[in-house]
Amino acid sequence: MTQKTYLRLMLALTMVYGVVIALLALLQTGGVGVVAIVGGLIVGLGWALTGIIAKRPS
Repeated sequence: MTQKTYLRLMLALTMVYGVVIALLALLQTGGVGVVAIVGGLIVGLGWALTGIIAKRPS
């Protein structure tokens, strides 16, 4: 997977995460906090890996 593809994938994943949290909040479900924490950790780790991959020379 190229750096550009990985960046696009992470951007899409972050956007989907935001939409899911917004929908859960609008629907007033009880699991918003748990989903926000778990999803935030996954997205955060993904962006951390993106930074490591982006620094690596091609």
